[in-house]
Amino acid sequence: MATREGSGAGTAVHAFIPARRGSKRVRNKNLTLINGKPLLAYTIETALRSGVFERVIVNSEDDEIRGVAQQYGAAIYGRPPELASDTTYIIEIIQEMIRTLAWPDDTALGVLFPTCPLRSTHDIQEAYRLFRANGGATPVVSVTSYEYPIQLALTITGDNRLEPVFPDDYRRSTRHNDHPRMYRANFAIIFNNVGNLKAQENLIGRRPIPYVMPQERAVDIDDPHQMQVIKLILEASASAVEDHASA
Repeated sequence: MATREGSGAGTAVHAFIPARRGSKRVRNKNLTLINGKPLLAYTIETALRSGVFERVIVNSEDDEIRGVAQQYGAAIYGRPPELASDTTYIIEIIQEMIRTLAWPDDTALGVLFPTCPLRSTHDIQEAYRLFRANGGATPVVSVTSYEYPIQLALTITGDNRLEPVFPDDYRRSTRHNDHPRMYRANFAIIFNNVGNLKAQENLIGRRPIPYVMPQERAVDIDDPHQMQVIKLILEASASAVEDHASA
């Protein structure tokens, strides 16, 4: 049976890392070895090095994932099997955990998806600083700009033709620089308090504060080609560190 940690102090700050076993697009991606380490380990280690969190908690229904989490220094929480399907929303998993652990409403939680391993300790520290600077009552969500203006998005019609999703913007101009920059949540970092999370219907919340990250640190693995990109980046980074150490 998985360990379920007890409640923390009212001003505690914990990291929450969701890591289930199943994955439709990338098989067992949380345990995929990159430069000799499971993908999950990169997020655990970055969270621990940041110095922000009292505990780094991996939430999983899987024994092997929980074992890897403990090996790399994280606490574990046993996710109920009924919340381990690919149709379960992360906010439901968080709400079950915080109800069970009975954390006070002002407890801060940093949500870190293991599929975003390129976030840095600095990213975590700065997102948390922003959260505290705004009173710890408003969510902070990491975002990245779209590579291509969403105003120029196209859809394929039923008769196999291209139509603009935003026809007025499309007619006005198809030049990238003529459209304002838009952002998307990248799910590398979310800070919020337990009181908000109990009441929210989704993970992002209402009118969150953005923490802007560059695209090169905001890759979220959802397809096999993204896993290959991450492998190349992390392996090259490890080689650079080794070369520097031996110089």
